[in-house]
Amino acid sequence: MKTSLDHLPDAKRAKLAAIAALFREKVPLGLLVLFGSHARGDWVDDPETGYQSDSDLLAVTHDPALADDVGFWRELEARLREAAAPSPVTLIAHAVTFVNREIRMGQYFFVDVVREGVVLYDARHVTLATPKALNDDERLDLGQKNFAHWFESASGFFHGCRYYAARGLLSHSAFLLHQAAERYFHAASLVLSGYKERSHDLEALGKKAAEQHPRLEGALPRGTPEDNRLFLLLKKAYIEARYTPSYRITPDELAALQVRVLGLAAPVREVCLEKLASFRGPDAVSPSLPRPPAPGEPLPEGLPPPPDDLAALGRWVRDVAELIEARVREGELRGREVGRREGKEEGLREGEAKGLREGEAKGLREGEARGEVKGKAAALVTVLAARGLAVDGETRARIEACADGARLDRWLARALVATSAREVVDDESR
Repeated sequence: MKTSLDHLPDAKRAKLAAIAALFREKVPLGLLVLFGSHARGDWVDDPETGYQSDSDLLAVTHDPALADDVGFWRELEARLREAAAPSPVTLIAHAVTFVNREIRMGQYFFVDVVREGVVLYDARHVTLATPKALNDDERLDLGQKNFAHWFESASGFFHGCRYYAARGLLSHSAFLLHQAAERYFHAASLVLSGYKERSHDLEALGKKAAEQHPRLEGALPRGTPEDNRLFLLLKKAYIEARYTPSYRITPDELAALQVRVLGLAAPVREVCLEKLASFRGPDAVSPSLPRPPAPGEPLPEGLPPPPDDLAALGRWVRDVAELIEARVREGELRGREVGRREGKEEGLREGEAKGLREGEAKGLREGEARGEVKGKAAALVTVLAARGLAVDGETRARIEACADGARLDRWLARALVATSAREVVDDESR
């Protein structure tokens, strides 16, 4: 890692020196690294908009217990921000064992920190591993594994949310919906940056997601007082829905929030697939990566009722989760098999002149594309209905006739903040 800050102005170097002194006082056996735009030299200070790039800091300690002490690092980050004011500061902290494991695995976030970072303080008590350079195949494989795990996990919590809501357990449902939104954000962060924030705060996760990709700006809408009220209701669900008896949420509020979380899942998948395609091209990305849940997907039947004995609740939750996951997988497999058969038949018919193999592949691709477009159109109608926006016959016809997936994506994003259904599909040039 580098040690020179000569590329920074004197005022910034002075603030970083004060930050290093505070860190040395509180973590005398640690390592503090400046990374990101200030380390690379491409930071932004825009006097017109007031935007300033954060000073991104990685703290590394030998003590895992200290690394996990959230209160300690929150207090230290507050003091570092005071020292750097008005410049913003972001601090993340990890044990050296965790950081070195990530480096050896080739997680490109930590590899970039080691390669581009500038050491602000080093007590010589921790030693970082040598970065492993990943080739494009390895980066694609790692990104796909991260996406598949976290996106599928998020969708599993979404299914659980709907199950609880259907049985009147509204606070339970709200908590699981929060977990779904949180994990969709984690999927995006891991694919786009190689790092998962250690945070459950949807506001902070949404801010970070917007910084990583502009299409995630406002993915959970907060443009109107009603949007903001619902967002805060979901944000509070992480703590209050579990521990505060006074937490209240209505079925209508849950339904509206479910639509919003599905509205987050769709752009997350799109930007992740775009990032994965940047490694080896779109054809190298696995076609079996998980998709968002369908808006009108029926609830699983025959699931066991919640137990009366609270001691058995944990086991019941795990059993239900396993049943739901098994049935979702079973349905996906059946759907894929039907899609393969239909695509194969169509491809064989169209591909006789070019050969059976090429025709089958074409049928599969076109069948998947048509199915995805139809799903987006259905999701758009569902979003409009959930927001209470009347859909007249002409608007519905335009939505159902649209075969452009990118245009439907734009309409879906607009539907989250529009004041009428007609506004969503009119004035496309805007």
